[in-house]
Amino acid sequence: SEKLASVGELVAGIAHEINNPLTGILVYSNLVSEDAKLDPSLQDDMAVIVRETERCANIVRGLLKFSRESTPHKTWAALTQVMDAALSLVEHQTLFQNITIIRNYRKVLPLVCLDPGQIEQVFINMVLNAGQAMDGNGSLTITVDLTPDEQSLFVRIIDTGCGIDEEALAKIFDPFFTTKENRGTGLGLSVSYGIIKNHGG
Repeated sequence: SEKLASVGELVAGIAHEINNPLTGILVYSNLVSEDAKLDPSLQDDMAVIVRETERCANIVRGLLKFSRESTPHKTWAALTQVMDAALSLVEHQTLFQNITIIRNYRKVLPLVCLDPGQIEQVFINMVLNAGQAMDGNGSLTITVDLTPDEQSLFVRIIDTGCGIDEEALAKIFDPFFTTKENRGTGLGLSVSYGIIKNHGG
């Protein structure tokens, strides 16, 4: 928590400074790539500039989201509905074409007080991580149930993927730590950790 707090303020400033020139690059590179006067042999190069700039913009958006002290707007909601909403956003992606999703939900569950948007974000992060760990091939089992004392709900997400190296486990919630090389910013689990902590999880 201290790591997240100390980095957050610095990150917000840097992200805002980068955002303005980045927007300019993206706008003008799109204009140039769509210009009829552009030499066709340069089209591929322009496409790379647009794509990579968009990737930078996504990273900046992630940084801003990470740095904000996001106050949950809680309401009473069904946890299984929030999970289904998250799954509906990812299960039709190419990554999940060969992944079997098994929903293991308890039939009757109490409503819980949560911010549906924030918890959905956590579930999306977790499910995408699972899909990437399986390299798009395997099964994903999601359990939503009551703890044995019936005082709390829990969500368990199990994939058939490669798992996490022992030495990496201690770092997985550190901001900017990632094992995905150029596929991730290392902020997904940091943001998720903060959201769950704000919900008393």
